[in-house]
Amino acid sequence: MHTHRFARIRPSALSAAILIGLAICTLAPEEARAATSGFTITSSSSVQFWVNDAPWADLHYQINGGVQLNVRMTANGTNHTYDVTAVPGGAIVRYFFTIGSFTGGATDTAWSQFTMSGGGGGGTYAVVWEDTFDGTGQPSTANWTYHVGNGLNPGAGTFDGWGNGEWEWYRPEQSTRQNGNLVIRADFFSTPTVIAGRNWFQRSGRLTTKGKRSWTFGRIEARIAIPNATATWPAFWMMGDACDDTSTTDFNAPISRFDTMASNWSSCGEIDIMEHRNSETVTFQNLFWDSRTGLFPWASGMNNQQPHTFSVGDVTQFHLYTIEWEPTQIRWYIDRTANPNPVHTVDITATNQEEFHKPFHIILNLAIGGQFPGTQPNQADFPLFMTVDYVRVWQRQ
Repeated sequence: MHTHRFARIRPSALSAAILIGLAICTLAPEEARAATSGFTITSSSSVQFWVNDAPWADLHYQINGGVQLNVRMTANGTNHTYDVTAVPGGAIVRYFFTIGSFTGGATDTAWSQFTMSGGGGGGTYAVVWEDTFDGTGQPSTANWTYHVGNGLNPGAGTFDGWGNGEWEWYRPEQSTRQNGNLVIRADFFSTPTVIAGRNWFQRSGRLTTKGKRSWTFGRIEARIAIPNATATWPAFWMMGDACDDTSTTDFNAPISRFDTMASNWSSCGEIDIMEHRNSETVTFQNLFWDSRTGLFPWASGMNNQQPHTFSVGDVTQFHLYTIEWEPTQIRWYIDRTANPNPVHTVDITATNQEEFHKPFHIILNLAIGGQFPGTQPNQADFPLFMTVDYVRVWQRQ
């Protein structure tokens, strides 16, 4: 959701890659998606292998260099899983998949391996923090601060819409607790507010745990209902604590008060758990990092990403958006209790992905306009609401 100093690079086609814990096999052009595959460590002694978006799949695996076992995975529609139990602690598990194609034939992924005591973290998840937004009025001061304004570009000295060309002027009072939910309200005023010589017609909310709560690794999730209207861009995402943007704790900040956007994006890291635009049925999953190792001012051509989309259907209904962020990979889930397989998985073991091994904080916001939606808001659609039932963080025990 945050970006560099001009315009954010949005999801684009990426070449398929095979990574530890993630294997991507490109299917025929006629198919809607490429098959994805990987593993999830579900306990200290069990692991679930999975392949999504394929007509069939076989798993081939060895434990500690033993006999290679070959099994047909259990199908649930076009998704396939196989659970391996009683795996010794510290065991080295080697595996590859044979993935069928909808147009005939099959493709083998490369051999990959992981260690049961490492890769997936082992143990079970336990809740370490949550906000259920009980009560009314201002969100908890123990948990939340606010990004206000339109994202001053510290290099150019201009408002760049957080680098995305967004239209809104964020205000703290646009985010309140109501009926046990966090409600972020976006308004469109007929008479603008004039700040820094510009007319601001839209207001919305953007709140963050920056300076209050941050985590390295864990399961981060929120149950959210979002608008389905032109020029809306709701998001549930994270940025590294090393990002040098500003925020305020003042719920009653003066209307002219504004924050600056990060000058060191993407080297400080970004994880997009959920983004949505306009009235599409899909949500976006992504992460951003810098090609270099260390913290640097934004530079053109240095920003990496691995985007994905997944169909949610009616986004105005509540859905559970989740990542499981482990030392070796990040996995995205949508309604994970009903759909236990990841919808997207990215390996984060590359040397220049050190961003994802440091603390991150959470951001919730409802943007209006910008390069990503690519459309103009319709005043008749307002007010618009992003409603959050809860935000919860789990970590391995």
